[in-house]
Parts: sequence; C-alpha cells; structure tokens
Amino acid sequence: MFRWLFLNESALTPAEHTAWKLSALRIILMSGFVLEAAVAIHSSLDAIAVGAYQVLWVVGFFYAVLAVGLYYSSRHLRAGAAILIGTVYASAFSIVSFISDFDIAKFGYIFIYTTPIIARLFFGTRLAMGLMVFNFLPFLLLLMNRPIFSVPGFDVTLPASNTYIQSLLFLFFNTCVPLAVFRVLHELDVSAKRYRQASDALTVSHAQYEEVFQNAGSALLLTDASGQILQANQLANNLLGRNVDKDEELALFAWLSLDNSVRLKSPNSDESENMRMSAYRTRDGKLVALENISQTSTEHYIVALRDVSGLHSMHHALQLSLEREDYLSRHDALTNLPNRDMLRSHLHDILADNDDSKVTALVSFRLNSIRHANQQFGAHTGDILLRRFAEELSRALPKNCFCARLRSIVFSFVVEHSRTPGEIIKLVEKVRNNLPKELEINGENLLVQFSAGIALVRPDDKLPDDLIRRSEVALDTARRSSDQSVTLFDEEDAQQIRRSVEIEVGIVNGLKQNEFRLVYQPKVARDGNIAGMEALLRWESPTLGNVPPAEFIPIAERAGLIRLISNFVMDQVCSQIRDWLNRFGDCPVIALNLSVTDIARSDLLQLIDDCCQRHDVASSYLEFEITETGLIANETLTIHHLDELKARGFSIAIDDFGTGYSSLSKLSHFPAQSVKIDRSFVAQIGHNKKSEMIIKAIISLADILSCHTVAEGVENKEQEIFLKEIGCDFFQGYYYYRPLEVSALELLLAELPAKENLPPYQFKLA
Repeated sequence: MFRWLFLNESALTPAEHTAWKLSALRIILMSGFVLEAAVAIHSSLDAIAVGAYQVLWVVGFFYAVLAVGLYYSSRHLRAGAAILIGTVYASAFSIVSFISDFDIAKFGYIFIYTTPIIARLFFGTRLAMGLMVFNFLPFLLLLMNRPIFSVPGFDVTLPASNTYIQSLLFLFFNTCVPLAVFRVLHELDVSAKRYRQASDALTVSHAQYEEVFQNAGSALLLTDASGQILQANQLANNLLGRNVDKDEELALFAWLSLDNSVRLKSPNSDESENMRMSAYRTRDGKLVALENISQTSTEHYIVALRDVSGLHSMHHALQLSLEREDYLSRHDALTNLPNRDMLRSHLHDILADNDDSKVTALVSFRLNSIRHANQQFGAHTGDILLRRFAEELSRALPKNCFCARLRSIVFSFVVEHSRTPGEIIKLVEKVRNNLPKELEINGENLLVQFSAGIALVRPDDKLPDDLIRRSEVALDTARRSSDQSVTLFDEEDAQQIRRSVEIEVGIVNGLKQNEFRLVYQPKVARDGNIAGMEALLRWESPTLGNVPPAEFIPIAERAGLIRLISNFVMDQVCSQIRDWLNRFGDCPVIALNLSVTDIARSDLLQLIDDCCQRHDVASSYLEFEITETGLIANETLTIHHLDELKARGFSIAIDDFGTGYSSLSKLSHFPAQSVKIDRSFVAQIGHNKKSEMIIKAIISLADILSCHTVAEGVENKEQEIFLKEIGCDFFQGYYYYRPLEVSALELLLAELPAKENLPPYQFKLA
C-alpha cells in the first residue's frame, strides 16, 4: 500500500547496494571521527583542568569504538553498522546518565532518534521499525522530564557541557547524518536516471522489436503453450489467410489442416521435430511448414512459418527424377530393357537359391545384321533396328521371362525351372522361329540375323559373371559357325577363347620383353644359288610356350596389334641388313610380309622410309610380300602404296597366289615383280593333276604379267623336277633349307662356295 514511500531496492544490483551502504557508513563514521575531534580535545583539556579524569575515559572509549567501527566497515558491513547504532545509543545513555544537570543531559535523547534511519539504511525495514517502537521509551521519559538512571560518584559534567552537547548535536544532525542521506539521495538520483535511460531504451527496443517482428522477412507467430496466437506479423497473417480485424480465431491449427499434412522427411522421435518435418494445408490450399519453433523465457513459443508449396512441387519432381535416374541406372536407355548390372543382380538371386532338381540357363542372342544396317543406312537406323529387335524378342519370350541388354548388340534372357537341357533348346528354337526374319524400318526391309548361345547353371555356380562369360563363349562359337545355330557352352571353346586372350596380352608383353625373334629361310634359284631369303617371325613365350605365327598373327590382326609386330619386324630386318653390310660389305635381298592391315596403313610409307633412313639401308635390299586377299581388301590405297614402294626401288611379291579371289583384271594393275605359288598346290604335285594344272596356269599368268615365280613348300626331288620343267624360277622349302637362326645362316653362307657341286655365289659373308 505504501510502496511509493519506500526505496525500490530492485532498481539497483546487489553490488551497487553494497557500495552505497558502505559509502554511507564510512561517511557517518569518518565525519564523526574527524568533525567531533575538536569537541573531544577541548572537553578533555577542560576535564584535566578541573580534575574530572573520568571524562577522558569516556571520550577515549567512544573514539576506540568509532575506530573499531571503521575497521569493520571494510570487512563486514553489518558489523560496522551495528557498532555505529550501538555507539549512538551508548552516547545518548551516557549523556543522560553521567551528566548531573538534567536540563543538559536530556539533549542526549535526541541522538537516539537517528537510529531508525541508520537501521533502515543498513539492515532493513524490520529493525528500523523495531527501533522506532523502542525509542518511544526514552521519548516518554523525556516527556516525564525524568532521567533513566544515574551512576553515583560518576559525574562527567563540565562547565562547558552544554556547549559540548549542543556542538555534538549540531555536527551529528547537521553534517554526519545529512552527508549519509546525501549519498543515498545521490544513489537514488543515479538509479532514477538509469531507470529513465533503461525505460527509454526499452521503448526504443520495443519499437525495434516491432519493426523486426513485422519486417523480419519471415512469417512469425508468438503463441502460448496451447498454440493460441498471441501475436503475428503481416507475413504470417497473409500466409495463413488471416484477417486480424475480422477473424477472431486464435488457435494456430484452426488455420492449418492436420488432415492434409504432407511429410517432408522421415520423422524422428521428437514430436516438435515431427511437426517441423511436416507441411500443412491452409484454408486457401497453400502448403505451410513450421520451419522453426523457439521457446521464450515466459513459456511462450516463437513459430517461424514457411510457404513450401513450390518446394514441395520441386521435391516431388526431384523424387520422380531420382526414381527415373534409378530406373536409368538399371535399364538400357535405348531399349528400356534391364542392363547388365540388373541382369547380374537377378542372376545373383537365382544362384543364391538354385534348385538342383530344375535346369536354369542364360541364353544370349547376338544381332549379327546390325553392321549391315549401320553401314548402309547409318547409325540411327541401326539404333531403330536394335530397339525393334528388343521389342520383338520381348514379345517372343514367355511371360515373366527376365530379358536384358547385355551389351551393344547382345541380348540375354533367363530360362528357369526347365526339366532338361533339351527343353531349354526347344524353347530357344521356338523363340528364334517366332522372331521375324525381316523388319521394315523407314521403308526398307532389313534382315534380322542373329546367333544364340546357351549356358546352363551348374550346381557349383556362385558368381553371375561366370555364367555370363560362358553364355558369351557359346555365343561367340555360334557366331563363328556357318549357320545361325544355337550353341551350348563348350569347355573347348572356352579354352580356345582364354588362350586367344592370353596370346593377345602376351603379344604386348612379349614385344617389351624381347621374346620375339626373326629367322630367315633362304630362297634358291634354278642353279641352286641362294637368291634371297624371307624373314619369318618366331615367338617363344615363357608362359605360353612356342606360339606359331599361324596362331598369333590372326589374333594380332583382330586385336589391332599387328601394327606393333610389323614395326618390330621392319626395324629388326633393317638392323640385320645394316649389321651384315657393316661386317661383310654385302647382303642378300630379304623379303618380309605385309598384312592386310599394314598395306592399308596411312603411315606405311613413312614407317618404311624412316626405318631405312635410321639404319641407312637401300631399298634394293628389301622385298615386300603381300597376300592376294590383301591386294583386294583396299584396292585404291593398296595400288597407291605399292606404286610408291616400287618407285622407291623396293621389290613387290604376291604371296599365296591362287588362294584368293582376285580377278585377272585386278591383278594386272598391281606392280608386282614376283608371284609366290602357295604351298597347298605344291604339296599336291604327283598326287593331284588339277593342282599341277593350276601351278602351270599360275606360271603362264606370271609370264604374261612379267613376274618371276617362286614355289613355296618344296619338300622333295619330285616336286623340284616338276617345277623346273614347267619353268618355275625360284624355290623355297625344307628340301633346300629350313628357317635358320642368324648364326646358322652366316655359317651356311660362308661354307657354300667351298662345296664342289655349287658355283660361287655373290653373297660372301665370311
């Protein structure tokens, strides 16, 4: 009720309260100690003059008490304040009791009236009120004009006692207490100023809060614990479709529909987090999420709303995109069939739960006619053919049959739960028969030719890749057959393919490790002299053993490695010619073979020129042999290269003549100096009249083309006699010489002139 009468202690901090109380206590004690010193000194001197030495004891006692109070004021505020109050009461009662003149002594009661003020300053209202009540007793005694008590024989009355008492009252009430009160009032002024500043700052802060709340850029609500809206900015009202002036509904979830909420993420165990992970429909259809919920110190909640209508649409579109991406990662983009990875996953499940009582197989189809479609009509038509073939294959297969595009032109499907392999073969034949023989694409009828390979699941199969590999081996075997057959996986075929792969890898490593070498087979003239030699490549592999050229050359051509082999042979031959020229001054003509790939190389002439220049070898020492098939493989480029080689002085020979399919008109355009009769015809001499007639025709044709003839594979005397009789110029075969190492060849050439039955030859190397 009387709160306005009392000091509001909450306006100051505890540290500030202690500071001004300590300051006020010290003001009273120090001012009393200093200002009243004049009265104490004068009264002491007066007491000595009249012999009242008890006055000295009283003055000394009170000064000692004041000193103790000052000492405790810096260590214990309440102890110092208690000493001060005690000193005031002791001073009052000493004056009243020890001064015999009551008219003077009664002024001592006046000191007591300051104790409630001091008590309130330092102890609080209760003690102050108590002292106010207690002070009624001395007040009544004063009214009754009676002292409290007197001490017989102890009188401190001095001639100037009245002056001393009045001076003490003046100093205490006019200086000591007012100074302390001034300190309190100053603190109150500071507190009031601070309060005004805080109030002004609070007003500004509230205005700023309103500005921030209204213009935060986010839709913000202030709600109580039950979700009642206490305050909302304009963005929140607009988002909720709420009109503050007209709509009285305060419940937040009366504006947001829980029934039509949309889960944005997977919820966790926190209920408030679940709310934030959901979006709710407003009355006008917008999706609103509770983006953030923060609890205030007053048990209210600040809720940030967010319009996620667009985000939800994007999220939905992203989800569809992810599903589409997942679909594309497991399906072929062109045919929409499952891809190799999905096939592997499907096979993994089958192998993990394989029933040995049933037969399961992986069947692979290879669309062989795609190359013709690409070459004749372009890759776009080829893609259409692949897509149409995939559609026809899917229709021809039984329902629920898993079909995938294994790789570019290979499709695979799984046949499950058959009783015998024969059933699987019948099913595959049925599928083949149901597939169309032609497909009409862009007005053109394109052939549908394909091969089929089957790999049966074995009881010990664990890895899908093994089953896929076996189906591709069977498919490769079927593709190499003359008809469009269905081929089961065969271990011999697999072994052959594995060896082909090993040879392909071994060629690269063998060239690096110098596993290849050249041997030389001499070519003799009709008189027995050595007219030249052919360089033949040999490969002794540490892992594969002795690999014949008939095995590794076709593999190298298919794998695109023949270029490396040709570069090696060319460099070795030129290096050997240079070595013999440096050591012996002469060298026979050495023939080396050019493959179909070599003759079509754009850098063939540059390769030969660079190699000859590097080893300083003249063109007259080299002869290039090219097969009849190679001549017609790329006719225009072949003629250009051969003409350039002939112009440079190199000799040209047609190898394996009679085994190709070239016409006489084409052969007449090739600038060859020699024709080599294939060994397959020579081997039939004496056994096959047709072969002998072919040899005669070849020699006659060579004469017409102005070419020398060389018979390959001469093995006996009978073959030699026949060939000489019909006019063959040169001979090559085991009847004369086997392919020789360089060291053996050098010994042979050195010994030949010493033989009596042979004339000296022009290549003397010793």
